[in-house]
Order: sequence, then structure tokens, then C-alpha cells
Amino acid sequence: MAAAVTTLGVGAPSVSDAPANGQTAQPAAVIVGDSLTGGNASYIRSVLQANGLSNVRVEGLSGRKIAQTFAFGGVVDSGIARIRTLKANGVRPQLWVIELGTNDLSSIKRCGCPDPVVFAGALIDRLRAEIGPNTPTAWVTVMNRADYAITNTFNEALRRRAAVDPYFQLIDWAGLSLMQPGWFADAVHQNAAGIGPFSYMYVRDITALLADLPGPIPPRPGIQPAMRRGAPTM
Repeated sequence: MAAAVTTLGVGAPSVSDAPANGQTAQPAAVIVGDSLTGGNASYIRSVLQANGLSNVRVEGLSGRKIAQTFAFGGVVDSGIARIRTLKANGVRPQLWVIELGTNDLSSIKRCGCPDPVVFAGALIDRLRAEIGPNTPTAWVTVMNRADYAITNTFNEALRRRAAVDPYFQLIDWAGLSLMQPGWFADAVHQNAAGIGPFSYMYVRDITALLADLPGPIPPRPGIQPAMRRGAPTM
């Protein structure tokens, strides 16, 4: 994926222009993504704003990987580095939304390791550690139509974590787009027909998650404590 300019969301100051008093206006949610988000940021922002989500910050950058920062037409900071910078500037959203992994699929495929799912999971866990424990987080599943095996490898690592951590849920782009080849310009990027469904997926799932943030379900009298597990119903 070619590098592009980092995009920032509506309703929140950029890292470089935080309020002078040191108090950062808090977004309800922050999306940290790659070109699927960054390459369409203006449209995604307009759809979010039109549907009552003006306080969602969009941090998309083409080429972005989970853990590796590199130079390609400028610095492409990793998801971990971007989250670290945001937190250092006082950004503490109610919900982190992570749309990353597509640019890591090739390295996962070539890991030469006994279990690529475990390898992918270690990358995911490094980013989640940067966010911090017990923090509501949603991760967008990946889709690479040229390699369903590695797509499923990464998404299986996500599913295993969503199954056991009540603070972690999935936004299922893979499931939504699986039977929609007409939504893609290539193996991974949306075309004009696909960006709408992708953007409204954000609207639907972020709205639902902000209304009922991922986490343990409080016990009620006579009812044993329960845990939210797995991806939201699509």
C-alpha cells in the first residue's frame, strides 16, 4: 500500500494542535487504521458526522503496520507508535477502534514459525498492551481476497481474543464483504461501491459499542456475573 498523509478526525484536535491549557478534548472513539480508513478519511468522517458521530477521531495512514514504523515517502508510523503518541498527548477515548493487520499479512505468512496464528496473536497483543488493560477496544477483521488462508489466520487470532476478553470485540469487515467482490478495487482496497458499506459498518458498530461499551456485565440480584464474549451480532 502506498504511503499517504495521516488523516485526523472531526471534532478532535490533532496531536500538534492540542489546546494551550494542556487539556485535550476527548473523542468518544479513535479509529487507528491503514489505507482502508486513511485513503477514504474524508468520506468516512462525513458519514460519521451525518450519523451523530462527529466526536470520532480518524487516524488512518496508508501502509501502516501494527508494530513496525518505516520510511516510505515519509515516516509511516506503526499502530503502536500512533497510539503511544496519542496517549502521550492526553487522548483517552471511551473506545479504541483498530483497523490494522492487512499490511502485516505477508510477514505473518513468511514467519517460518510453527503456528502463524500464535505469531499474529503476538502482534495483536503488543498493540493491545500499548492501549492498556481493561480498555474497551474493537478490532476490524481483515480481508485479502487474494489469500483467504492468511486472512483467516489473522482473523482467527482476533477471534480467540474476543472469545475470552470481555473488553475486546470485533467489527467484522471480513464477514460483511466476503460475498461482495464488487466492493473491491483490488484484493484488499474498497472501490466506490465498497466505501459506503465500509463507512456505514463503522457507523453501526461504533454507535452500538459506545451505547454498550465492551466489558464485564455487572451482576444483578439473583443472576450470576456474565461476560460479553465474541463479536457483536452483525
